[in-house]
Amino acid sequence: MGLFSKDPATHFPLVKGRRLDGTDVQFPQDLPADATLLVVLFQDALDPLADQWARLGDRLQEAHGERFAVIEAPVSSKKMKLLGDLGTLGIRGQIETEEERARTVPLYTDVKKLRKRLKLKSGDVYAFLLRRDGGIVWRGEGDIDMEEIQQLEAAVAEVLSAPAPDPTDHPDLGEGGDAEPEDGGEETEADGADDSDRAAAD
Repeated sequence: MGLFSKDPATHFPLVKGRRLDGTDVQFPQDLPADATLLVVLFQDALDPLADQWARLGDRLQEAHGERFAVIEAPVSSKKMKLLGDLGTLGIRGQIETEEERARTVPLYTDVKKLRKRLKLKSGDVYAFLLRRDGGIVWRGEGDIDMEEIQQLEAAVAEVLSAPAPDPTDHPDLGEGGDAEPEDGGEETEADGADDSDRAAAD
């Protein structure tokens, strides 16, 4: 767990994403299950390490059914969303199954601010176990070891044994359950240029 701050974030920030079928989503309101393993990639392509986390999530889903879900979430600049299908061309080209397509949800936000809100030090691949309200119950990073597997299994059991919180209980949401996702305001030209260059390369 060395890539996390000693004072970790308690909730995943509000973020917007777009499924590969074009459907817009917002987390945590659109989290698909009482317990969701959100595998976050700070790069614009899928990653074998992220796939390992997702396969671990698949095993847990077999045990817990519809109350548990896994999502792979590559993080890109908000400007990439304006490119539509071109913005996810590299990702879609790596997906081989409908199962992978269904669980892949690119997130569009200010990358640096998202890292700051999650209190991450460095690294590209992280796994967060989230409650319905976006509360972070468990987190992992990098290579998976047996201790992490056991901790994740225990955390999932704990979440599913408790009443599911309302998605609107997120601390960034007002009384009406509405708030602008934490997109971080204006991005620097450098941030946008980096993503645009990677899209062109794809």
